Amino acid sequence: MKKDISNKSVTQFPCIEVFRLEELRAGTFDHYQRFNFHQLLWSTETDGNITFSIDFNDFETRGSQAVVIYPYQNIKIDLTDKKGYLFLIHNDVFFGINQKIGSDYLNGFFINQLVSLEGKSALTMKSIVDLLLAEYSSDNRALMMESYMFSILFHVSAIFDESPRLREYVDYPVFGKLMSLIETHFITEKGAAFYIKELNISAKKLNQICESITNKKLKYLIQDRIVLEIRKELHLGKRTIKEIAYDLGFAEPSYLTRFTKKHTGLTPKEFVKQ
Repeated sequence: MKKDISNKSVTQFPCIEVFRLEELRAGTFDHYQRFNFHQLLWSTETDGNITFSIDFNDFETRGSQAVVIYPYQNIKIDLTDKKGYLFLIHNDVFFGINQKIGSDYLNGFFINQLVSLEGKSALTMKSIVDLLLAEYSSDNRALMMESYMFSILFHVSAIFDESPRLREYVDYPVFGKLMSLIETHFITEKGAAFYIKELNISAKKLNQICESITNKKLKYLIQDRIVLEIRKELHLGKRTIKEIAYDLGFAEPSYLTRFTKKHTGLTPKEFVKQ
């Protein structure tokens, strides 16, 4: 039976779900959709035609390639004659896994970069996915599912880290230092000037580096990190909006509301409802 995930929400599955692309109902991704959870798309057989689009950027895949899709990104997938897997990952699970892995790729520093899985790496990936599928279709034990998902995400991020493509980024050391600075100071330093001064580099050069790697200027990388933290805290549900606002350095909760509305189109209350 063909399956439809178009109405899925992070509140509607326990931790992880997995679907074969050929099992998804035709038309499921014919139009752009946004989901409030993480996804991993692994295309095992493609023909090089446009296979999917993320935030209005088209991707052509060949062979076996995987990509992480982040919450609230606009996605459209051509399912015609495609084989592979789509993993739905609860945000708490994704954050918990990456807290252990500490991957720049999973953090979104290289957002939506395709990771090629060929030969031995593809066989390893298939073996782990088969174990996850077996668990998913039988006992569906949360800890087992999370352990397999940990292995899958670790495998994908490790392949990306070892990819020669990283060495194409001649400015990666500077970019790595920048992202480390943002991770440490994004709560207290929300403007670009601090990072420019710390790296002793011109604003123009730093923005060129950021755009060459992520297609985004520095100010948007800082904003993305703040939004990510807001989303994480809201989905964890351990603090009120007021507490989150003050913890993230907003003088008033209303400022946080304006910030999220401006940069995501959603208010914090709308985040919680989804």
